[in-house]
Amino acid sequence: MSFKENDIRPTELMEQKKPALEHDKQYLKERRNLFVRVPCVACGNNDNEVWAEKDGFQYEICPKCDTIFMNPRADDKLLGAFYKQSKNYEFWNKHIFPTTDNIRKEKIFKPRAEKTIEYCKKYNIHKGVLMEIGAAFGTYGEALSSFNFFDKIIAIEPTPSLAETCRNKGLHVIESTVEELNLPKKSVDVVASFEVIEHLSNPFMFVKQSVEYLKSGGLFICTCPSGQGLGTLVLKEKAKVVDHEHVNYFNPHSLSLMLRKNGLETLEVLTPGELDVDLLFNDFKETPLLFENNLFIKKVISSNENIKRSFQKFLQENLLSSHLWIIARKYNSNTPKH
Repeated sequence: MSFKENDIRPTELMEQKKPALEHDKQYLKERRNLFVRVPCVACGNNDNEVWAEKDGFQYEICPKCDTIFMNPRADDKLLGAFYKQSKNYEFWNKHIFPTTDNIRKEKIFKPRAEKTIEYCKKYNIHKGVLMEIGAAFGTYGEALSSFNFFDKIIAIEPTPSLAETCRNKGLHVIESTVEELNLPKKSVDVVASFEVIEHLSNPFMFVKQSVEYLKSGGLFICTCPSGQGLGTLVLKEKAKVVDHEHVNYFNPHSLSLMLRKNGLETLEVLTPGELDVDLLFNDFKETPLLFENNLFIKKVISSNENIKRSFQKFLQENLLSSHLWIIARKYNSNTPKH
């Protein structure tokens, strides 16, 4: 079910939210003296190289696993305070999410819910408990509930306004981060986390703590931007996905590596994104000079819709879309780790 960027991020509203975005960015800039240096967030390597600088924030790349990450960065405490005061997320909750909720549900979250159920059936998860970490506007949980597949769906959402929205949709909400979560260990059949891990100061610890709640053989389903997707490969730091909120850019290899270190066996990796070509086309319309030295990309994004669709399909099939999915399983206690 194809759709365009404007369907889920209306141009007019995205323009209106710019002051909120700048407010949030300034909040972090004023506290850069509190930033801390970290090793590679995927493999722990300390010998990393500068990749780019954007808006006063520095990004490094790991020469061992090619993960791109902001360094130095805000720690967990500072990021927690940042998201609680966020004007940008408040704007999304009040304006963009409500305006686009129906199309997001039909084009993104209903297919995502269907895909979740398909993976569960494929890997022998029947009903049970699904915990979504970072439930945001609650659209995924709402869509998933309509299928009546799981016995219970738990929505974890630390941002107060978003948590309230989830409650208003009838979801079982815990207003907490996973680090502060108080649930029985090994009580969940599926942990789902969509577009969360790229925002976290310590994604390794996030996965480690999330896995503790999974039963043996339970599934971990995660999506995030790929640092080896079309956007960053063509535009590098000028890609819109590179911003002050996204501090981690894993790739298919490095995300699998980090999950394995936390007791998860990767089952499937895919990049089913639909918007890469459309995003580049919109960037081209806004700033043609970005593409003056890339004649191939300029040719593709200026072509007819059939060529654009074919190119998008090529990206999907070759792990080159900027939208990365990974499905992993918690090792059984008697299963050897490779």
